Amino acid sequence: MVDNTKWVPTTDGEEFFGSPPADAVCELTPLDCGAYLPFPEGECIEIRSPDPCIASLIPEQLDTFCVLAVYTRMPNNPSEPMCNWITLEQPSLRDIRMGDRVEIRMRHNQLTAPVPGGEANMAFVIGDQIALEYNVLIPSDFAFPRNEWTADKDYPAGTQLLFHVDNHGQNEYMLIEVNVLEPGENTEL
Repeated sequence: MVDNTKWVPTTDGEEFFGSPPADAVCELTPLDCGAYLPFPEGECIEIRSPDPCIASLIPEQLDTFCVLAVYTRMPNNPSEPMCNWITLEQPSLRDIRMGDRVEIRMRHNQLTAPVPGGEANMAFVIGDQIALEYNVLIPSDFAFPRNEWTADKDYPAGTQLLFHVDNHGQNEYMLIEVNVLEPGENTEL
């Protein structure tokens, strides 16, 4: 239902996520990524260690998945924010019919912050509905937020999809995949 290489920043979504805080920042220009630039359109990037590529948003290879990764702090300076508030959008690649079940799978690494406390948030919106909303206190262990959402009306291909992350620590968030499940398909939550 999504292509993790096609997400673009948007100012939409305020009705779901509120206004960005005064200290919101998201550095969209990759740093030290010469070997990978320009990122190939429609392809997933596999960063090879010890390459220094630093990017706040990157379609990254994770096992067999092409995930959208959001990095929130500079790796060489954890007190410097890189992307602590971002909403991304893309049009859905297929129709969703009333009654369809949509599975949304995400991941975050261990959540840390220069000053403990606060909350990290991830959300996924289909059209006018929040299909997954995940809030977790910082610090926290890694997790795989997952939800199965049932459409209460039809959403044609091209419907706006939003992926949102806000956070105040040194963390990594990933949108793994979004799928319309086949009727009768059973997934463990």
